[in-house]
Amino acid sequence: MNPGGPPGIELMEAELLHYATGEEIQIGDRVQYDGVLATVVVVSDGETYQVAPGYEDYAGVERGVTICDDDGGLNTVSETDARLTFEERGTA
Repeated sequence: MNPGGPPGIELMEAELLHYATGEEIQIGDRVQYDGVLATVVVVSDGETYQVAPGYEDYAGVERGVTICDDDGGLNTVSETDARLTFEERGTA
């Protein structure tokens, strides 16, 4: 169920995760990781999660975020990492 969340996004009340600059990490955010543009596709607090459509297989990851770069490569960042920088709010 997805009460109040964006359409197509599984919302499981994940504990909020934040970028090093303080913004809340959300599904669909455009980010840079080590200078490479990517999109946030999973946010997990280790027990609950938010996941973008097509990435349901990654919902069981440990606490952190999974990002998909523009070439289709996936990276998981487990804690706040200064290399992960927020660019803009997007939609999944």
